[in-house]
Amino acid sequence: MSALGNRTAILTLSRIANYGLMLISPVFLVRLLSVADFGRYREFLLYGSILQAFAQFSINDSLLYCVPANPTSPWRVARQTAVLTFCSSSLVALVLVALDTATDGAIVHGYLWPLVAYVLVSVNLDFWEHFWLASNRAQAVFVYSGARLGVRVVVVVVTAALTHDFHAVIWALVALEALRLVAAGIYMLAADRSRSEPPLHEPWRDQMRYCLPSGAASLLASLNRNVSNVIVARLLGAVALAQYAIGRFGEPVVTTLRNSISASILPEMVRKDRGTSGGTALELWQKATVINAIMLFPVIALVTRYAQPLVTMLFGSSYTTAALIMQIYMLVVVRECFDFAPALRAVNRTRCLVESNVAGLLACAASMFLLIPYAGLPGAMCAFVIASYVDATWLAWRTLSAYKVSVRQLLPWRSIAKTALAAAMASVLIVSSVWTEVFGRAGIAIAGVVYLVAFALLLQMMRIPEAMVLQAWGKRLVLRHSHMRQ
Repeated sequence: MSALGNRTAILTLSRIANYGLMLISPVFLVRLLSVADFGRYREFLLYGSILQAFAQFSINDSLLYCVPANPTSPWRVARQTAVLTFCSSSLVALVLVALDTATDGAIVHGYLWPLVAYVLVSVNLDFWEHFWLASNRAQAVFVYSGARLGVRVVVVVVTAALTHDFHAVIWALVALEALRLVAAGIYMLAADRSRSEPPLHEPWRDQMRYCLPSGAASLLASLNRNVSNVIVARLLGAVALAQYAIGRFGEPVVTTLRNSISASILPEMVRKDRGTSGGTALELWQKATVINAIMLFPVIALVTRYAQPLVTMLFGSSYTTAALIMQIYMLVVVRECFDFAPALRAVNRTRCLVESNVAGLLACAASMFLLIPYAGLPGAMCAFVIASYVDATWLAWRTLSAYKVSVRQLLPWRSIAKTALAAAMASVLIVSSVWTEVFGRAGIAIAGVVYLVAFALLLQMMRIPEAMVLQAWGKRLVLRHSHMRQ
C-alpha cells in the first residue's frame, strides 16, 4: 500500500502539472486579456480538448492494462500505441477539415488550422506518463510533467504579456507542443527496446479490444464534461464561457486526484483479478473510494464556504458571477468521489462506461436546453450536476451486476459516512466570518488550516481504516525525507 500511495501522490502532482494551463495560467491571463478574449482562448482549449479525446480514444490509457498484461514486451506495446495514435489523430484532423470547410467554418468558429496543428502535435508520442506508470516508474512521470508544466505556463503567460493577443498565445502553445513532439521522437528512437522483446501474443487484438469500448467511453466522458461548455459558448457567448470556466476552475484538480488514484490501482486490480479472485480487486477499489472521499470532502466544504472571496482574490471583481457556479459545481465533486470506472475496467467490462456516458450526455444536453433559458449560467451548471449523477447511477448498477454483490456490499458505507460526518463537524469552525473579519484575506488560509487539522483529528478519533493508512504513509514519507536530508 505504501508503494501504491507513492505512485498515487506522484501521479496526482504530475497530472495536475499537465493541467497547468488550466490552473496557473488563468490567474495571469485574466489580467492580461479582456474577459471576452480570455473566453475565446478557453473556447480554443475547449475544442482542442474534445478533439484530443477523439484522437487519443483511450489508446494511452490502454497501456495501464496492456503493459501489466504483457510484462515482457512493454516497448512493443508502446510502439503499437504510437502507431494507433498517429492513425487516430490523422483521421480526426482530416474529418475536422472536411466538416469545417463544408460548413464555412461553423464547426470551430475560425480556429480550424491552429486546432489541426495543436491536436497533431500534442497527442502523438504523448503516452509516456501511462507507460512509465504501468512500468512502476512514477518518478519519471513527475519529472516529465513538472518540466512540461513550467515551460508551458511560461510560454503562454509571457506571450500574453508581450502581445495581449489570444491568437499569439494559441500559436505559441502550438509551437511548444511541436518541439515536445520532436524531443519525444528522438527519445523514443534512443530508448526503444522492442526488437529484443518477445512478440506479443495478440499484437493488435488485445489492445483494440480494450480501446474500442474504453475509448468510446472516454470520448463520451469528455463530451459529457464539455457539452455544457460548448452550449454555453454557442448560446451565451465568449464572456459567459469565461465566467463558466472560472466557476469550474478546480475541475482539473478534482478529476486529476480521482483519476490518479484510479490509474494507480488499476494495474494492481488487473494483477489481483488475474491472480486470485475479483473480490480482492473490488476490495482495493473500495479502499480507493474512501480515500477519494477523504481527499475531496474537505475541498467541498472549504470551496462552498469561501467561493466568493477566493474568486475575487484570484481572478478579480470581473469574475464574481463565477462564485455561484463554483459552489454549484461542488455537487459534482461529491459524485467524483465514486469512480466506478476502474472496478469495471479491471474485469474488462468497459462497455458499461459507454452506456453510462451516453445516458449522462443525453441528460446533460436535455437539461441544458431546459434550464439555460430560465436560469442562465447557474442553470447550465445544474444541468451538468444532473448529468453527473445519471452517469454515476448507471455505473453503480453495472458494477453491482459485474461483481454480483448487493448495494450494501458495493461500498464501505460506514467509512464513507464517518468521513462525511467528520467533514460536516469540522465545518462548524469555518461558518463564522470572524476569520476574514480579523485577518482579511489571510483568514481564508488560516481557516483552511484549522479546518483540515480538525478534520484529520476527527478521522483519527473515528478510526477510519483508510485514514489510518494515509496517516501511516504520510509519517513514512516525512521520516524518509528527514533521513535523506540528514
